[in-house]
Amino acid sequence: MRVRIAGLHASDKKPVVGDDVVIKGYVQGYDEKKKIWQPLRTRVWVDVDGLNYGVIYTNPDGSFEFRYSSNVKGKKKIEFKAEGCKREIEIEFVDRKEKARVERIGTIAVMILILLLILLYLIMVMLKR
Repeated sequence: MRVRIAGLHASDKKPVVGDDVVIKGYVQGYDEKKKIWQPLRTRVWVDVDGLNYGVIYTNPDGSFEFRYSSNVKGKKKIEFKAEGCKREIEIEFVDRKEKARVERIGTIAVMILILLLILLYLIMVMLKR
């Protein structure tokens, strides 16, 4: 049976050191007769930076959730393995100052985008006259 881990995403890819990050995903098996992917109830092995962290179990709908926290700043590679299939996600733990800086940059970028859209709208209105 073919198996895949899909929908893998983290609540925050740059959490603050000490904060929990929640990683969710789901496991599916391919039904050759029906030709569809179906939820798979199975075990999922979790490795953090190549070291075995433990086993979690999927829910009846194939979904799983893993909570992780680190007291050390830096990148962590978190790998999920289920029945011959594996997927990984990288999380970077940062300090509070760095997180605030990233959020400020994001806010400024959104504000600039909104201003550019307003400016473009005004230019289009002026050209129609």
